[in-house]
Amino acid sequence: MEKEKKQKNGGPKTVANGEGSFYHSETLDRWIFQYTEPSGKRKTLRQKKNESERAFRKRVTATKEKLDNGTYIGKSKDTFIEILENYVKQKYEDGLVSARTYGRDKATIRQIQKCCANFVNKQIQKITITDIENSKKNMREYSNSIIQKMWILINKTFKIAYSRRKIPFNIMLDETLTKPISKKEDKKVEALTIEEENKLINILNNQEYNHKYRDIILLQLYTGMRIGEVLALSIDCIDFKNNTLTIYRTLTQDDKFNVVMGKHTKTYKKSTGIDNGKRTFPMNNNVKNLIEKILSNKISNINGLLFWDNKNNTFIKPYEINSYLLRINNKYHITNTSFHSHRLRHTFITRCVENGINIKVIQTIVGHVDGSTITNDIYTSVSNDFIQQELKKIN
Repeated sequence: MEKEKKQKNGGPKTVANGEGSFYHSETLDRWIFQYTEPSGKRKTLRQKKNESERAFRKRVTATKEKLDNGTYIGKSKDTFIEILENYVKQKYEDGLVSARTYGRDKATIRQIQKCCANFVNKQIQKITITDIENSKKNMREYSNSIIQKMWILINKTFKIAYSRRKIPFNIMLDETLTKPISKKEDKKVEALTIEEENKLINILNNQEYNHKYRDIILLQLYTGMRIGEVLALSIDCIDFKNNTLTIYRTLTQDDKFNVVMGKHTKTYKKSTGIDNGKRTFPMNNNVKNLIEKILSNKISNINGLLFWDNKNNTFIKPYEINSYLLRINNKYHITNTSFHSHRLRHTFITRCVENGINIKVIQTIVGHVDGSTITNDIYTSVSNDFIQQELKKIN
């Protein structure tokens, strides 16, 4: 009591166990509590007008408890978009993601800015569940795959804000807050039917035999490789002695969406340094004969790639293959649905499944992670011919 009386009469400040200064200001005629936030910023808590000393002490005690147990939340001017952009940029600068992934993340941020204009520039402490709910209508104009990417980054932003004590709780964890569903119907990539596949092969072996993209398409159809992996094949990938083909990289894009040669396959994880997409598998006769045909022409580009745009001295781009498939489909009417290179991968995997090839063997050839359900859940269609063949077993 004597100590407090001395303070009230303008005596020296008291420092309580290093937790802050609690004293009475003669000038302001009120009690003051000064402390340091976890961020290192010095803060002052003042007794309010008409607030009793007891009530103020109670407020000071509550603040100290929050400081002690790590639940203290200081005022922050950080906006949602600042936290999100810093996270995406830091992840790239730390080497955790590729330039291509960084470019995709930045594209997703731009989509978030359009859909969530009502809160992206708000201080994160002022954003409410209602703000999130009100942005859903705009999100639904995008595909479900894009909505998923946006939702992941929105969740991550609030998770970061909570972990760094910028918000008292993560509003994205509210069980009533659900991810919206797109108004657009999901596009399912179907494999070519056996009839369509045979028609394509026949066209490539006859009318389009001399086209520069012919071998690329057949090689993807015969191996199930991703188009970027086919276009990244080089002489060192081929081992005629052991009759094998090795896939260890892919064409990719930098953060400005320029096509570049990647150092790994699509499934490489920077965080672990593991590339599950790197693989070596035996060449069947179709693949071996095709590779021998390709190598019969002199490989003269500096990268030793099997496929190269000699006219422009650059990589052949995946979109060029898709444009060609679109043209020949319009010309020869191979399939009634959209025709692009990824359907060739689907077709290979589907034929493997229809012919009873072990799922682990398929995953090894096409570069899927062992145990992943993606091989069956996404890539496998069943042709009508195969269904009819299977039904004969019960007749």
